[in-house]
Amino acid sequence: MLFKEYLCRATESMFGGFKVKHEESLNHLHGEYWVTLRDAETGEVLDERHGTNIIVKTASILIARLLKDSHEPDAGISYLAVGTGASGWNLQNPPQPTNTQTELENEIARKAFTTEDVSFVDPTTGDHTTVPTNVVDFTATFAETEGVGPLVEMGLFGGDARDTADSGTMINYRTFPVINKTNSMTLTIIFRITA
Repeated sequence: MLFKEYLCRATESMFGGFKVKHEESLNHLHGEYWVTLRDAETGEVLDERHGTNIIVKTASILIARLLKDSHEPDAGISYLAVGTGASGWNLQNPPQPTNTQTELENEIARKAFTTEDVSFVDPTTGDHTTVPTNVVDFTATFAETEGVGPLVEMGLFGGDARDTADSGTMINYRTFPVINKTNSMTLTIIFRITA
């Protein structure tokens, strides 16, 4: 049986026999991000951005693994990675992200999320809440010496992800016009996933 067919049948079972196609059941899964670049000494905001991101195909495999067995893989989303893109990219206009991406083109740094970095969000108010909802914020701050370079790509990783570049399962991906982060700046990224 093909994985897609298996997941469709599993989805039907979860919804009491109602037929829910795999593609339809994951179509509403989407993400958005906020980026804030600050002067580390003064706290002055140097750049702010907001946009949507691509949930990649491997995200559904991680979801299926988590549904099957809470002991495998090790975790859901656990890292945010940033990179400088592929050689020859136009840094002001990098290629659009695709849902077939499985790792960054050139990862230079990643941050692990702590329990304080991950919060449920009330979908009606936008406030963080301790009550589980279908919206989760993942926040990472790269300090002055972290993630220094011409950044044009970022993504969330989970499953068997570690501190090692390119490890784990990619969940989402985004390319963007270059953010030139120096060692006198901090970079905060909030990724919001809505299921």
